Amino acid sequence: MTDDIAGLIFALMFLLFGTVTGVGVGERLVKRCVTKREYVIANVVTLLVGAVACAVAMLTPFPVLVVLVIGLIGGTVAGLKMGFGESVGPWKAHDRYFRVNKDQLRRSENGERAEAVRRARRDGTPEPELMSVVDDKNDKKK
Repeated sequence: MTDDIAGLIFALMFLLFGTVTGVGVGERLVKRCVTKREYVIANVVTLLVGAVACAVAMLTPFPVLVVLVIGLIGGTVAGLKMGFGESVGPWKAHDRYFRVNKDQLRRSENGERAEAVRRARRDGTPEPELMSVVDDKNDKKK
């Protein structure tokens, strides 16, 4: 009984470590992504590499390593999403439904502007300025 609990705690620690590490990896990978196509390719590559890593982990005498790989996959996908700065694909529906990441939803409405911001971030140049002359509906200053 205590061995099972110890194994569970060990697996949870691996999952947490993998997730935190994966977020950092995703944030580093997303700096190369400027277009939505590059973002989708980065996600697909992450999932394919993760599947191969899971298969390799199952061949080792320590199958609990699969939990570490699953945490890395999840963390990398989350890091890619948060670092991309725009709601894309299924994340857009998720963000609308839960009403989160409103700035990312706004950026996804103007794809050219969002791409220019990502390109500037990648190249290390100043972001293009955008001046709005329309009052924001959510801004209720009186």
